[in-house]
Amino acid sequence: MKLNRSLFDTEHIVLGASCLQFTRLAPSLEQHAGCTIIDINPGIGLWSSKLHEIIKPRNHVLMESKQDVFLPYLSPLLNAPNSRYVLRDWHDEDYWRPQRYVEEGLLVSLEEWKNQGHKHSPILVLANYADHLLRKEARQSAPTDKGLRSHLKAIDLTHAVRLKSAFQAYGPTRLLMWLPDAEKRPLIPRTVGYRGKLAVYMESAFHLEEIAGAIPSLAKIRREDSLNAESNKIVAGRMQEARIQIPPKRQDKFTDTLDVGSSKSRAWHVELAELEEGFKNLKISQRVGKPPEPLVEGKRGPKNYPNAIHYTPEYMRYSRLRALASSQSRGVDKINQVLQKQEEIDKLDLAAQRDGITAAEQKAELQEIDLKTQKFKEDANLLKPKQRENLLFLDDDRRACAFTPPLLSWDRRRADPLIVRPDEFYPHSELALLDFQPLPSEKQFPWTMQQSAYFDFICTNLFGARGMSTLEHLNHVAPTAYEALVPKCPALTDPRKGGRRDVESLRIRTLTPEMLWQLSIAWDEWLFKPSMSDIMTQFGTNFEFVDETRRWSYGV
Repeated sequence: MKLNRSLFDTEHIVLGASCLQFTRLAPSLEQHAGCTIIDINPGIGLWSSKLHEIIKPRNHVLMESKQDVFLPYLSPLLNAPNSRYVLRDWHDEDYWRPQRYVEEGLLVSLEEWKNQGHKHSPILVLANYADHLLRKEARQSAPTDKGLRSHLKAIDLTHAVRLKSAFQAYGPTRLLMWLPDAEKRPLIPRTVGYRGKLAVYMESAFHLEEIAGAIPSLAKIRREDSLNAESNKIVAGRMQEARIQIPPKRQDKFTDTLDVGSSKSRAWHVELAELEEGFKNLKISQRVGKPPEPLVEGKRGPKNYPNAIHYTPEYMRYSRLRALASSQSRGVDKINQVLQKQEEIDKLDLAAQRDGITAAEQKAELQEIDLKTQKFKEDANLLKPKQRENLLFLDDDRRACAFTPPLLSWDRRRADPLIVRPDEFYPHSELALLDFQPLPSEKQFPWTMQQSAYFDFICTNLFGARGMSTLEHLNHVAPTAYEALVPKCPALTDPRKGGRRDVESLRIRTLTPEMLWQLSIAWDEWLFKPSMSDIMTQFGTNFEFVDETRRWSYGV
């Protein structure tokens, strides 16, 4: 199949190998049999046709704006006998408005659907947003993170889920979205260190999974390999139970081979292990011009030898890495000693909430917690700044994994993602496929339009702040907000819901969607909250407030 690259402004799946994602998706596609597929930017239709064959939809609406380019490839689908495909080219906003489909007879009306007593949505949405930016003007008129089409659409979708609007009015409506691999991290991070506003939005509305993606690159912030190994072990059990198998060539082999407690979390760790193996097996020489021989204890670095220039580059590198590893090990040991005290406090905090505890017992245990908390803070303040920073990251990641269910969407995944290659797409590019499955209605928070907007406002301010890591930042959003709102949010101090008695030790990046939902309710009920005009000035343009009707309307 020959394609003219100059005609494309977005990536489109064109190679058959990319369709093996169905080995990962097939078990969950049966529920959509007979639905209406809304297919946005289908390109040449390969991905669309493969999914069509499995689901056998009632209608399959191809929303392709570049029909002059792709019509030759889509015509066989459109002209096939008894074809269910329909080709349309509407304005982008109309893609997400059910009424437009109803008017053209492509979708049953909401009233009729409800009268028929259906419980599941009749819609499945496919979208290809692999072209990075919404449009060139967006990059010039707004910050980059607001110009990413995939992120904008994900935010719009969360609003629809909360307020049960657009396609979500029919019930929880699933979305499968292709996007640049580099854009997935804010939506589904693998460490609390990268958890921001977008991740919280996703956790509050969806069960979000990565179906396929590029080989993970070494991130600047990474959590302990022992946590990753434990997460992988749990997911492997889920996959075995669901009988999901990933072909060996599609697995992330590096993470799969790490053992619990492995220290190989950086590239130089792997390099050091390889050098150690080389010297041990006498494959690398210590001295220039000398044959390999066992290393002599006590002669590991250039400082012990005035003629250090005669050491091989491999040995010089080995010496530096050993020193670095030794220093890191001492620092990690010291951090863990302090962190064990916080973990002990968390266990006592949880025990103090057990059923059947008397008031006297609880009072005594809470006093003990307060004393231990004070001692922990004193010990933490004795650490170096970088050590304190590492301690907080370790604490947050360990707690996030210990939540029930885990805090991060990544750790809730039902199966590992498939690894896909750039040459499986045209033009060659690293893409990812994300599966947005709205939470069941009984697991969603009850929202009003106003409370949903307050949720956005609070998340934008808390997660967008520089240099503020705790809830005390609420006082920078509005005077006395911390003192007024925190007591109204029981989840913040409930260890059974991820909270802590010492709210000051609760970092913003570990706040659960429930905590933030309670903050939005408390803000709504707060008599001294800022006026809506002040909030609008700070918040920006993601939503607009219609004052004359006292209604909230989300923009596109």
